[in-house]
Amino acid sequence: MAAELPDPRTILAADRLLPEPCGHTAAELGLVSDGPIDLADRCRGSLLGGAIGDALGRPGEVRPRSWVREEYGLLLDFVPWSGHVDGPTGTITDDTQLTMVVAECLRDNAGRIDPDDLARRLVAWLPDARGAGRATTKACRALAAGAPWWSAGTPSAGNGAAMRVAPVGLVHRTAPDTLRTEAAISAVPTHRDPVAVGGAVVHAFAVSWCTHRVGPVDPDALVGAIGRCLVGVHDPGSVPRQPDRTEPEWLAGRVAEIPGMLHLDADDAFDHFHNGAFVLESLPSALWCFLRHADDPETALVVAASGGRDSDTVAAMVGGYVGALHGVAALPERWRADLEYHDELVALADRLTDLASAD
Repeated sequence: MAAELPDPRTILAADRLLPEPCGHTAAELGLVSDGPIDLADRCRGSLLGGAIGDALGRPGEVRPRSWVREEYGLLLDFVPWSGHVDGPTGTITDDTQLTMVVAECLRDNAGRIDPDDLARRLVAWLPDARGAGRATTKACRALAAGAPWWSAGTPSAGNGAAMRVAPVGLVHRTAPDTLRTEAAISAVPTHRDPVAVGGAVVHAFAVSWCTHRVGPVDPDALVGAIGRCLVGVHDPGSVPRQPDRTEPEWLAGRVAEIPGMLHLDADDAFDHFHNGAFVLESLPSALWCFLRHADDPETALVVAASGGRDSDTVAAMVGGYVGALHGVAALPERWRADLEYHDELVALADRLTDLASAD
């Protein structure tokens, strides 16, 4: 008789890629609303905001900040994408494509990540990918070749897992341990790396936290909640890519620096965090932009989009936060009117709202 295969989640837990229970309640993590909210508006705002940031930041992606400044000044409006001439000016990239993939997986599986279904969707997406990262591309090809979802992922600490996970935060907004596990499961098929998993957990959590807030945002409250959320999430540390930083750093430590840096201008903040594609770069950069301009969503998005390096992903993350905090009306009409997949994103957001209400 053939030996029974180990449960994939047992394998992932043994490899410390699934969070252990954090030991904190939803209230202790700030996942209880401060007052009445319109959840449908928050979910729509988060998905639309993420797509707006993606489209707005696309022209500066991989470019130095100095090039963006010389070419555009600040990216205040969408720039046509010559690679997709039939699309609207607000053409999205893989950040939004993959966010929609995750949202569709949740939609069709009663609000949970079915990793086999997610793997099939990732394989189907790859031929139409717009700017897919190396780790995600390699993993999708492995999945297409038959590798199981729990082993196909690349050992990469890139931000490809974090950038797509906002829908998990919207659906599991009152269930912290479920949110953390579902975020990790959504990451592993492409990013089999604890730092990438931690980044996905933090981004999903921050989106969820924003849906609960009414009134001004307290940076210390969010950063403290993120620290508590990361309890039980394995983080072995990574050496930043900046040449002057040679010692390992940890995601919780990078995030903890942010409140003390909110007096800086964007140039200094981006020089410090290095707003690139490594999740220890892009995620703290996005949280800095959000917390620096939490009361001004338009400025937060413009600053993130104009920063060069991985500007589309940083701005997409920021858009997920400001939309979840302020709702649709805070996103300028000039952006919403010309955004690719606007109606599809609204429909997905409404379904996520239904699933969140049943959590």
